[in-house]
Amino acid sequence: MDSETEAEPMCNTIDEAHSETEHTGMYQVIMLAISLSILQIGFGFVTPVFPVYITELGMGGIELGVLAASFALTRILLAGPLGGLSDKVGRKKILVYSLLGFAISNAIYAFAQEAIVMIIARALEGAVSAGFFPAANAFVSDVTKPDNRGTAMGYLSTGNMVGFVVGPVVGGVLAEYLGIRLPFIIAALASILTMFLLSVLITEPARKVGRDGMRPPKVPIKEVLSRAYVSYGALGVAMFANMFAIGVLEVAFMLDAVVRFGIGPLEIGGFFGVIGVFMILGNIAFGKLSDIKGRKWLIVLGAIIGTLSMLMFASANDTIAFYLAGAVLSLGMSMRGPAIQAMIADLTDPRAYGSVMGLFGAISNSAYVVSPTMSGYLFDLNGNAISSLLIAGGVSLAGGLVAAVGLPSDRVSDNSVETADILDEIAGELE
Repeated sequence: MDSETEAEPMCNTIDEAHSETEHTGMYQVIMLAISLSILQIGFGFVTPVFPVYITELGMGGIELGVLAASFALTRILLAGPLGGLSDKVGRKKILVYSLLGFAISNAIYAFAQEAIVMIIARALEGAVSAGFFPAANAFVSDVTKPDNRGTAMGYLSTGNMVGFVVGPVVGGVLAEYLGIRLPFIIAALASILTMFLLSVLITEPARKVGRDGMRPPKVPIKEVLSRAYVSYGALGVAMFANMFAIGVLEVAFMLDAVVRFGIGPLEIGGFFGVIGVFMILGNIAFGKLSDIKGRKWLIVLGAIIGTLSMLMFASANDTIAFYLAGAVLSLGMSMRGPAIQAMIADLTDPRAYGSVMGLFGAISNSAYVVSPTMSGYLFDLNGNAISSLLIAGGVSLAGGLVAAVGLPSDRVSDNSVETADILDEIAGELE
């Protein structure tokens, strides 16, 4: 009887904590999404500038590929350790200090005169993004539950895409009429603004504690992955395939469009604006749909649509077809992006969110090392992006097939560590 009366208030305390988290969690996500949108506007400013900037400095496809790969390589090396660090010191500190690093890297870009300086700046940007994005995804995982996690990831992706729409369009206009260095300076200022907003708008998620007032011990990442290794593996392949296509598009196809269609920063900005508009709409809708119908088949269908978009890019012969392929690509990305992130969180012990998100960040960026380098080399070799686009389509299709076979069909139930701790303690006391 004593065990039952002791367990009851403990359960009530956990229920109250869950209720408070559910009430405030989505507000926290929206605040983070607002901050992320401002940051991504700064990122977007420079997106249409890179292909033109590279050609003005006398570089080609391989240099642009190495530039992109240097960003991804530092993310691979640091995403896991920095994700784990966010489990120890908290998400907010990592987010704020990462934004300072973004500002510094963009300031270096603005005054770069040689390829090596740009590569160093890009590597620094990769290092700080290795801290920011896993911490942001882990933050969302901390303050949400499985029944609203897809929606929350959709909001975060939408914040990302608002910047993706506004940034390239405005950056293209600035570069076209005021010079290609100005967008980098504005991006640095946007990072500083975001840093201050983030420090005010969000609060560190409450640390989970046991009955003794101590935090539960950290779970080794190997133990977490071993609980659902097939599903984690399939999600890793799906994430790799998604980022592989982006790397090909940003390097080989952007250069192809500049050379073959004669487009400039303004048109490139418009292209990314089209992608962003469709993804803003899709992220919210498909994020909610994944909460209702499940994650798996959105991931599979998104991969198939991604394959179709690569074929459309390969056959594009004017700017209209170019923009249409971008719209199809954004549809596929918005289907699978929030669903992949939400399923990772569904499967993961909350004590290891940062470490696991960091690991998947490393997987994603390994694709962003391989595909830009490969596609830049093939562009210099062949003079076009067709072979790279066909390879990207094949990789996307393979990701969809692996997801179809390896992922569970039903939405994963809550893996909350609090529930497991309560049951273990009650069982021990009853014995």
